[in-house]
Amino acid sequence: MDIAILGTITKGESLEATRRSLEELKALALTLEIDGQEQIIQSRETPVPSTYFGSGKVEEIKLIAESINASILIVDDTLSPAQIRNLENILELQIIDRSFLILQIFSIRAKTNEAILEVRLAQNEYMLPRLVGLGKSLSRQGGGTYNAKGPGETKLELDRRKLLDDISRVKRELSKIRKAKSTSRKRRQKNEVPIVVLVGYTNAGKSATYNSLVTLLDNYNSKLTFEEDMLFATLDTKSKVLKAENRPPFILIDTVGFIHKLPHELVNSFESTLSDIKDADLIIHVVDGLNASPEEMKITKEILEKLEATEIERLIVVTKSDLIDGPVLLDEDFLPISNKTKDNIDLLVSNIYYNIYNDNVIRDLIIPFEDGHIVNYLKENNNVIFANYMDHGVHIKTSLTPREVKRYEKYIINA
Repeated sequence: MDIAILGTITKGESLEATRRSLEELKALALTLEIDGQEQIIQSRETPVPSTYFGSGKVEEIKLIAESINASILIVDDTLSPAQIRNLENILELQIIDRSFLILQIFSIRAKTNEAILEVRLAQNEYMLPRLVGLGKSLSRQGGGTYNAKGPGETKLELDRRKLLDDISRVKRELSKIRKAKSTSRKRRQKNEVPIVVLVGYTNAGKSATYNSLVTLLDNYNSKLTFEEDMLFATLDTKSKVLKAENRPPFILIDTVGFIHKLPHELVNSFESTLSDIKDADLIIHVVDGLNASPEEMKITKEILEKLEATEIERLIVVTKSDLIDGPVLLDEDFLPISNKTKDNIDLLVSNIYYNIYNDNVIRDLIIPFEDGHIVNYLKENNNVIFANYMDHGVHIKTSLTPREVKRYEKYIINA
């Protein structure tokens, strides 16, 4: 396992917040089998343009690297090409910034064709302005064959052209996939099935919550989503049509986890995956009960703002309730659940239905026998209070959504 030094500047943040971010960086590095043994924090408002850290701190990093035999410096920020090149030359270490580290993890975790293409696009867009002098930092991580002294002008132009061609090709392929998804999304909206989306910080328990709901509600022997205690265990959006007994269906979607300082290249390239959030009727914000930090809540809210999804109804769910000893200090109301013991999963289902169908009304309908499929639909999906078979049709008293009221308007006998 490679040994690394983790470093950053405070940029006006508190020491506690900076340390928390470095601990997250350490966990990210470990995902790539890099051991972040030492942490360096410099109190500065802005980075030094040439080397990010001040000259004294750079010398300190060099001494520490020699003492612990470190081969890598990982900076908890996005570095410019000049900063990477200069730090490499001074420290003789491999230099990796936070954005590049996250992109590498995403490339390993991507499984579906869409996710692989989205990550490739993000990597290419990250690398394009950094071709000059990136040296061993990219080549060691599979980012290309770059000379540490800087490629010649002709080779640089060839590399640039290859990247631009690849970006165009990936965008074309993604466009086809997104067009197909858009058609599917329109069909979904036409069917008027409410959409419930799980969002939250990476490793908060979204996939476990998805699996708990699928296990409880799915009658179609669904394949469960991959669930493991690791950062970005899955990048691929999973969705399933679910329904409780005698209740209407809804679509449950599990999305990619959020993280502090998520590279903007990823936010842009994952446009299609994240667009599911904008189409939601209800957002379930999943929070790790053992690490319910206000900072992680804030980051999730900020990403929802970027996606213009703040007006959508939001339900906060705190996971791992079976392991929590003390109070969970959050400023908003939340529902505690345990995906291990399944405690309160039934309450979560009730909350979902309350939020997506809370404007239902009770109506009486008389449905002719020739439209018997409507009777079957209402019995299967709605809360039918009674069904009385008469000479000229079926008299049903049932709850209806506003959409169903409009759809079955000609059968309603009381309004």
